[in-house]
Amino acid sequence: MSTPAIGPTIVEAVVDRPAHGGESIALLDGRVILVRGTIPGERVRIELDDADAKLWRGRAVEILDASPHRIDPVCEAAAAGAGCCDLGFVDPAHAVELKRDVLLDALRRIGRFDADELPEPTVTALAPATGWRTRVRLGVDDNGRAGLRKRRSRDLVVGHDCAQNVAGLTYGLGEPGAVPAGGELHVVHDADGTRHVLHVIGSGRKRRVTRVEGSDTAVERIDGREFDVPVDGFWQAHSAAAGHYVSRIRELLPATPGGRAWDLYGGVGVLAIALADLVGPDGTVTSVESFARSAAVGRAALSDLPVEFRTGRVETVVAKLGHAVDLVVLDPPRTGAGAKTIDAIAAARPRKILHIGCDPATFARDARTWADNGYRIDALDVIDAFPGTHHLETISVLTPTS
Repeated sequence: MSTPAIGPTIVEAVVDRPAHGGESIALLDGRVILVRGTIPGERVRIELDDADAKLWRGRAVEILDASPHRIDPVCEAAAAGAGCCDLGFVDPAHAVELKRDVLLDALRRIGRFDADELPEPTVTALAPATGWRTRVRLGVDDNGRAGLRKRRSRDLVVGHDCAQNVAGLTYGLGEPGAVPAGGELHVVHDADGTRHVLHVIGSGRKRRVTRVEGSDTAVERIDGREFDVPVDGFWQAHSAAAGHYVSRIRELLPATPGGRAWDLYGGVGVLAIALADLVGPDGTVTSVESFARSAAVGRAALSDLPVEFRTGRVETVVAKLGHAVDLVVLDPPRTGAGAKTIDAIAAARPRKILHIGCDPATFARDARTWADNGYRIDALDVIDAFPGTHHLETISVLTPTS
């Protein structure tokens, strides 16, 4: 006699608050459930991933009382299972408010800040909310079809476009034989509207790069300056992000004629443009970047400005600069700057620091390290530079406490 199949465990709960990672927190008889596909305030039916797990996780299978901020999602790739637009069902104007709550929660829990130690964040939802992505990295299957990864998987979703992408970014790349099999694809839609496609397979000395379309570099422009950025290099994904960050640096940091500034994790030097304005022709900006090709692009684009480029790991280069500094801008990767780097910067006692964080947890950890080095947070910006997703960026201004 066969054992009857056991169906999924369904529970009903009211969603309490947002959590980082695209989930929300629901409470059921005091037990926490991390739920996908919900908005705080909604009453939902939840299918649990594993009813025997210590921490319950699940997905909403029925919305009983919908939030007024719920919208119809438009991403066909996400509907097919891709892990791209995980908040595509939330009104963008409300999504940035949820991201503010996520940031403040991280600063209190991970950063150990009291509420009265934190300024009220400003929030900015970058426009447009769809069709904003100009750079994407795709996986490639054995049939030479490129696509996005499924949520928490190496499997691919091919033949479905993402609502984030600018028009035509991935057109035709999901067809069999469109590109060499395996590896990854770097795709860029540049400032001239030209598409560039590079296929990359392997790593280190075994890394092989094949140009599929366009060239190895993509033209990007900001402030009337032109950058020839490597297709597999870094440039802000949202079409409006780079300009917004340059503007905010000019607004948030003081003019310091003749001063000294550091642009750390500087990439091609976009943020150094704003720092050069603040210190003027008699000042000096040092931009530090580990990727030598990006630094070379910056030298060419900013040759008329008082900007010098150093190539190397930030914590190593900063420790060797050997002088005090007035202004510092740092834009570390998702892993954060880390204590060693922050300690090295703080030793130079900058008057103002502008720290850009792209992960709330690692930013909160870094913010605690700044506080331990005698810096307070004077301003916080929450920027939704990744509409339709759970990702957020933070701009903070830090000032010595004494």
